[in-house]
Amino acid sequence: MKRIAILLYFMFILFCSGCGAKMEKMQFSISDEQLQPAENRHTEDVNDIEEKSEAESIQDEIAKVEVKSCEYENADWGSMGQQEMNQLTAQWYQLWDDELNSLWSRLSDELDAETKAKVLDEQRAWIKRKEQNVKGAGAAAFGGSLQPQLQNSAAEKMTRARAYILAAYLADVRNESFTIPSEIQESIDMADPSLNDVFKEFEGQWIFDEESGACVGIERTETCAYGVEGSNWTVWVTGGDVISDLDVYGYTGNSIIFKIAHDGYDAFYILSFNLDNSIKFAFGNSLWRMKLLSGESRGQKTKDAK
Repeated sequence: MKRIAILLYFMFILFCSGCGAKMEKMQFSISDEQLQPAENRHTEDVNDIEEKSEAESIQDEIAKVEVKSCEYENADWGSMGQQEMNQLTAQWYQLWDDELNSLWSRLSDELDAETKAKVLDEQRAWIKRKEQNVKGAGAAAFGGSLQPQLQNSAAEKMTRARAYILAAYLADVRNESFTIPSEIQESIDMADPSLNDVFKEFEGQWIFDEESGACVGIERTETCAYGVEGSNWTVWVTGGDVISDLDVYGYTGNSIIFKIAHDGYDAFYILSFNLDNSIKFAFGNSLWRMKLLSGESRGQKTKDAK
């Protein structure tokens, strides 16, 4: 009887292991349920966040979210249509947004008043950067079907980066050790560029637009003869607008979009780098018009303004 009992026990273990393997494999597939509207997504992920064990470290918590994030990254993107990719990138972003909100909620409860005020200011500044980055990324599609994917991807990367920072803050408050692997730290640094750093990439350059016969210069306001009061960076166009960092509509790591309101219309400008590292400058009265212009050579980086 003992031998039979032992044999049955091992058969039970093997059966359970097989089920576990099957379930794990299924988690990497994309089901119809996963491609539901945003309000129906990630209920399981939200529950996981809300039901975190008190004994679980912040390091372990963020590692679990990273595992789920990798599942999205390793999905079979090549087999999807654009709508599916738009929906899945929205879910991917939602995963990190849920974690960010959970971390922020706990951090707000555990910080002292002075530190909380400081971190709150930092968070507000990050939200502004995120909004501008998402707009800048989406503008590359000029209203096309790819725009949601580009916006979701930018939001996901920035939110993931911010989640790691808040996780480190919370771990510090709780006197827990928390480390960020070097490869993740590198992706975090790339995901959250500051507008000031992007302007630095263009600093000291000027462009001659042969089509319009205009020159474009990018300078620090403090050293610019046409400097815009209250700004840090000024971009001047001979015979056109003088624009600044106060007029930024959105930006990415290698492009800046400006928007200036005129009577009856809005003027848009895009300052960007080509793949060959030359500078392009396009302008128009709509983002769709900008799509046409940005495909043309609107000037290139020629030399330092020094």
